Amino acid sequence: MQPVSAHAPGPLAPWLLTQDTQRLNRYREYLDFYSGQQWIGARRAGETRLVLNYARVLVRKAVAYLMPAPISFDVLPGTSGASDDTIRLAEQALAEVYDTLDQHAADIQSALDAAVLGDGAFKVTWSERRARPVIAPIDPSGLWAWWEPDDPQTIYRAVQRYHVLPEEAERLFGRPIDTGVRDGRPLTVIEDWRSSHYRVEVDGVTIIDAPNPYGWVPYVIYPNVPRPHEFWGASDLEDLLDVCRELNQRMTTISRILHVSGYPVTVLENVSGSEGIRAEAGAVWELPEDSKAYLLDMLGSGIGLHIDYVNLLYRQLHDLSETPRTAFGDSGRSLSGVALEVEIQPLVQKVTRKRRVWDAVYARRNAMVLDLLERFGGVPLAGLRRTRPIWKEILPSDREELVRSESRLVAANIHSRRQSMAALGDPDPDRRWTEIMDELAALGTIDG
Repeated sequence: MQPVSAHAPGPLAPWLLTQDTQRLNRYREYLDFYSGQQWIGARRAGETRLVLNYARVLVRKAVAYLMPAPISFDVLPGTSGASDDTIRLAEQALAEVYDTLDQHAADIQSALDAAVLGDGAFKVTWSERRARPVIAPIDPSGLWAWWEPDDPQTIYRAVQRYHVLPEEAERLFGRPIDTGVRDGRPLTVIEDWRSSHYRVEVDGVTIIDAPNPYGWVPYVIYPNVPRPHEFWGASDLEDLLDVCRELNQRMTTISRILHVSGYPVTVLENVSGSEGIRAEAGAVWELPEDSKAYLLDMLGSGIGLHIDYVNLLYRQLHDLSETPRTAFGDSGRSLSGVALEVEIQPLVQKVTRKRRVWDAVYARRNAMVLDLLERFGGVPLAGLRRTRPIWKEILPSDREELVRSESRLVAANIHSRRQSMAALGDPDPDRRWTEIMDELAALGTIDG
């Protein structure tokens, strides 16, 4: 997909209506499908349409495996020559920001949005009112971006459009907003960010046109699954649309057959009238000589073909989503632990690919947060910007074996103690390490 065209002088709102419409239409289609609008065409009067929304269940399942617990981070020393105390300070400051914002919940929601739409985004800014960084998930359907031709990862311009009430606009920008409209309807706000300056337009009226205080575009835009040689990503629903629609149709067909079989069709032969013929319990029929009466069998061998086809669709659904039935806690047979891990390996590989994308998201986003903390919050970080996420295990594991493994890694100086604490699920390794050091100091005093 080519980037959107350059903007001619004038209001941004009407120009954005014609930009990147193919991507926005795709977002609407996927969001409607995720919400359950999975049939094509208008519904006929009296028509039954079942929707088995496996799309929503499978997307949620993948996100649950992607982020089973909050993420912690190691701050890397880099080339700044920062002391260990400064590194610990940076890690504590970053953890405090994430805890204050409940960022894990916001990241889960953003990952869910990206899995449905194909793209996700965050806006990272400094709030003077709160005196801390703000990390806000952004709806990509209200976002346009331009990137360097030789480096698609570098955004040199981003435009965001959203709607707020007049009183909300005053709180947001810290002053009354006068656009000449007094009916109380939502205002259209458009923010145009470049690394050198930014502009804010409210209902076509420019209210801010000033230098960018950050020096970088405050957006992190990421693909759910990267497309070859493209900036925008692919949705998890792309390969599931046709299978889900066919499954809905086949299950609806089976439902109709069962419905009809519950009210059996009476077939009469050599009978001129049907008065008094009722297919009900205790009914007694008086039929003329040489006549026949029987109930039409709607559940013959044909229903078996439908069920076999549904089972085939069901299998294809799990294959295409890379989410085996084992992920739902039902493998259908007794398997050893290793066999179960092999069976669920497609989901592990899918989650691993997504985590590589999120590694880049966390690297860029954390660098922005640390930059804001040092420049606007006054935290002495000595230029530290590089971080490394510490992910939790994708699959449930034997904790005793994990403890033994981490103990060996620490003894071999492969893992730090803090890294092992995080791997074992400790939500605050820094605090736990401080407690351990205090305890060792106290024991040393007693022994002395």
